[in-house]
Amino acid sequence: MLGLNNKYNLIEWCVIFTVFCATVSLYFFETTEQEPDLELTTIHGNIQLSTRESMDAFGLENFKTGPNANLNLTNLPVITNKCQTCHEEIIGTLLSGAIIISELYDFENRKGRVEGSFNFTHLVERVDDYIIHEWVIFDWNAGDITSSWELKINHNPPRWVPKHDSTTLFIGNEIGFESRSGPEILIQNTDDNVKLIQACLPDSFLCRNTSPDAILIAGFDNKSKPITISPPMTWLKQNISHLSPSDASSELIDNALNRGDIQPNQLGFLPSQYYVMDNASTYELLEFDSKFSPLSLWFSALDLIPISFNLAGHSLVHMNNSSVDCYNILDQYGNIIIGLMLK
Repeated sequence: MLGLNNKYNLIEWCVIFTVFCATVSLYFFETTEQEPDLELTTIHGNIQLSTRESMDAFGLENFKTGPNANLNLTNLPVITNKCQTCHEEIIGTLLSGAIIISELYDFENRKGRVEGSFNFTHLVERVDDYIIHEWVIFDWNAGDITSSWELKINHNPPRWVPKHDSTTLFIGNEIGFESRSGPEILIQNTDDNVKLIQACLPDSFLCRNTSPDAILIAGFDNKSKPITISPPMTWLKQNISHLSPSDASSELIDNALNRGDIQPNQLGFLPSQYYVMDNASTYELLEFDSKFSPLSLWFSALDLIPISFNLAGHSLVHMNNSSVDCYNILDQYGNIIIGLMLK
């Protein structure tokens, strides 16, 4: 496969894999048969990549929409080793396994196939119902097609994660539960520890849950002890006043943020493993309230922690070298709100 790697598909990745996680986790919708000590363990099934966004998420910009993605994934609870800069335990979930994309055609009708390994980790540091820090770590590796990024979110003030009434989002029918609005989802009980989910991707306007983009089988088992993983990267303040502006692509910036004029470089925050940068650019941010919460109500309704962050801030800093791009959103005092590293 040629030209499949596009590291600027962060938003598409967030959307499509939030769909995966949220859809298969709908087992936690409360019913009289629900066992409170069960957790999601496996995900098997197929998703037809019917939208341009879902294709771009896999780096398939040069191919037609419509191939099939076969998932064989495992979900595990995780806890990190002691974090030196953290006040509370960092806990979360790890979704990993194999994805095979078949029936793949380019615009000259040449047929192809992609096999890759997928890892998606969502971590939080929280106190009671409040999240202080949040991380999303993503890796997709399919030979020549690779994508890796890590997102750090500082919530100040802490982010409140209340419980929501699921019945405002889902309604029961004769065979299970279906979504009230948004992408159509149908959940059917097939066994004590198995759910069949039929779902549509966002912006798949012709899709219906009776003829869905995704047919997934979610397996559940008794809650297990979390596995221990390494803590996320520490972001350190650096003086970047000596760096010249970057001439790298601004596609990610322009797709997600409303930036103003370029400003003098002063400070930036970098992961401790990637502290040497070649270039840096600082921009004024023009948006003061730009929240990004892909399908967050689905997670909240299921008593899961949704991914949510505010893109508002005082300035945007973009730093890069030959191997990584790093982005910061800083407040008016120079504190980091969001850190994003793309490899």
